[in-house]
Amino acid sequence: MLLLGGAAAMPWPGRTQETPVTPRIALIMGNAAYSSGIGTLANPINDARVVADGIRNCGFQLVSGDIVRDADRSSMMSAIRDYVNLLQAAGPDALGFFYYSGHGAARETGGNYLIPVEEADVLDDGLWDDSVSLDWLMEKLDALEAPSVVAIDACRNVLKLPQAQRSLGGGESFRGLRRTAGGAGERNMFLSFATWEGETASDGRADDGNGPYAGALGTRLNEPATTVRDMFEQVRLDVLEKTLQRQEPMNLSRLQRRSSDIKIGSWTLQEEEGLPSQDRPVLRQALVFSNEYRESDGFRLPNTMADGEKVATSLLSSGYETMHVRNSDRGAFQDAVSGFQNRLKAAGPAAVGLVYFAGYGTSLEGENYLIPEGPIPYDKSGVREEAIKLAELVTQLETAAQAIMVLVDCGRPFKLGGQKGIEPGFSESFGRDKVVIAYADAPGEQHDDGAAESLFADAFARNVLSEDRIDIEAVMTRVSEDVRDATDGQQRPWFQTSLELPIFFRADIVAPVEPLRKTRKPYRKR
Repeated sequence: MLLLGGAAAMPWPGRTQETPVTPRIALIMGNAAYSSGIGTLANPINDARVVADGIRNCGFQLVSGDIVRDADRSSMMSAIRDYVNLLQAAGPDALGFFYYSGHGAARETGGNYLIPVEEADVLDDGLWDDSVSLDWLMEKLDALEAPSVVAIDACRNVLKLPQAQRSLGGGESFRGLRRTAGGAGERNMFLSFATWEGETASDGRADDGNGPYAGALGTRLNEPATTVRDMFEQVRLDVLEKTLQRQEPMNLSRLQRRSSDIKIGSWTLQEEEGLPSQDRPVLRQALVFSNEYRESDGFRLPNTMADGEKVATSLLSSGYETMHVRNSDRGAFQDAVSGFQNRLKAAGPAAVGLVYFAGYGTSLEGENYLIPEGPIPYDKSGVREEAIKLAELVTQLETAAQAIMVLVDCGRPFKLGGQKGIEPGFSESFGRDKVVIAYADAPGEQHDDGAAESLFADAFARNVLSEDRIDIEAVMTRVSEDVRDATDGQQRPWFQTSLELPIFFRADIVAPVEPLRKTRKPYRKR
């Protein structure tokens, strides 16, 4: 069903346009009054109303004059036919907008379905015959010359339907709608879904009045007009922030070139009445350190710059605002971390931060240290005075975001202090709630050729460009497997997480540089 179209955060708002003269036709549906066996919903009618109010302000006319609410299958299909017929009669210059709020499900044998409000009290195989096929709707819209926007606010909770909940390989429970085939079957459409395939969208609390997706969509429809793609990108960011990144809408543009600049938003609101023009803070932030130790004869690391650049490039492609700091001494390191902390705080409570460090590290009396740029310290007092305590770095950052990831690409041998990471777990004073710590080498270990390119950096950069929607734990599991395979088990990356809920790593999806590797059976490395 879903691939993300458009990825980067866009400035808001757009510029005010003249009132549209081409026909704009909308169909807005909200289904809430399901039986207890299917699962009642609190907010779809309110959601449909807030979207209808916004879409009217964008110059659209509702097919039925009002929202279609708590409809059975016959009423839903009749309204869809009327909507398609009006769009067809209006010609290629018209614009359609379809919004559905309610239950939706994917059938294991294929197809996505919007579930009407019926008298049935239980879910069984007969549900599919009684529901409205989303593919059927797409086929009808595909036959039109006019472009369409389709917004599906479904997957509102987990349906009590065996077929909709069976696993689809890899042990993952399938809870929501499935990807559509894409391509010609979605010609000249913009598709937006309240959440990713197989995931559950929040219905919102009853006292909220609206689910987060509908609330964001209604708000943005009442802002000055901008392109369809940019408006739905703002909706995506709004929902991420509202739900602390637990729910991420997915957008897919199949608009033809002549339709790609279609504007949507309030056509009467003056720009100064809207939100002030400003760049929205990026929710995913990254800080990359690469140290060469140019002043340390015999211990210079010639490939850390390339390792850092590789990681920084992959993070940028994954939607992270990324700063790459090269050859930082202690002062420059601390300044960069303070700036990074401020960026996270500006992004708000939904922010996710990642720090990658390529260089030397060591363990001294149970404390893990990162060695800044400059001469390598040769005694314990030099480490204590010049090096950076990993625990203090994590403590400084963990209150600034909902999740912090720290990747320590050390494990390179040098003369002082033994090996990095003798103590494998978090101390009691930091990293207890929302931190992921990853080492390129397991605690107490190191790899022989410290001057070579980092296999850890290479595996990380490759795996974060996977087109899968995977959480950080799955990313690090794949990285660990790749490095172990490449070294016949001689180098063993290690990670530990205290995240209670999954943090999905990527902000967007781009085509991978090389064919995707086969998904391996996941495991949790401790």
